[in-house]
Amino acid sequence: MTPSSGSSDALYGAPRPRRSQRIWWLLATVVVLAFELTLLWLARTPRVDDHYRRYFIEHATTCYRPMGEVPILTPGERYPIRKGEPLGNCGVLWAGFYSPQPDVPVSARLAEVTLRLRVAPEVSPAGSQAVVVALELSRFPDSATALPVEVMIGEQTVTRWPVGGRYERFEVEVPAALIASDGSFSLTLKGPPPIAPRDAGLDANKFPVGLRLDALTLRSPLGLTPARAQP
Repeated sequence: MTPSSGSSDALYGAPRPRRSQRIWWLLATVVVLAFELTLLWLARTPRVDDHYRRYFIEHATTCYRPMGEVPILTPGERYPIRKGEPLGNCGVLWAGFYSPQPDVPVSARLAEVTLRLRVAPEVSPAGSQAVVVALELSRFPDSATALPVEVMIGEQTVTRWPVGGRYERFEVEVPAALIASDGSFSLTLKGPPPIAPRDAGLDANKFPVGLRLDALTLRSPLGLTPARAQP
């Protein structure tokens, strides 16, 4: 006697699903899989602004957004650029700089970084007087050969510096026309891509390091000697 289909289903457990049921299960599986892939894609490429991306995802800066006062700088005074110093707050180092420790110069985790600076109105009344900015600057690692670093004030490129692994003092004259009436201006440095210490074989640190900024000084434009500047 040939067993019936019902007895066969009873022999092997639950009844077999119908063809229509199998199609619905397949469609449900496809929908869930598509949803999971969408979540993975959004997690990998989130739609966030540049501030959020630099701070939370790329760890390219210790400052989430510009905050704090931009201090008024006195010509002739040397300002260390450190965490906890006047030129180490997030009002100044707001784009790409990383300030790890109070005794370590700030470094750049992006190829392009910006400083927000300000001089007293009497130094450049209503933007009528040029100012010289001197930076003590180097590039990671200590053995790095000198490569050009483009210096921009606002949107205008004013000079290029050959920056290597040893700290040197570089100077640039900020034209009066590029200084706002309140004495503020921005200084942007565009250098070679940063390199991670791990990739340089120095330690296990995976975060990239580029330019290293030790100190800043302002002075009068009289006596400017741009021997290290490139056209």
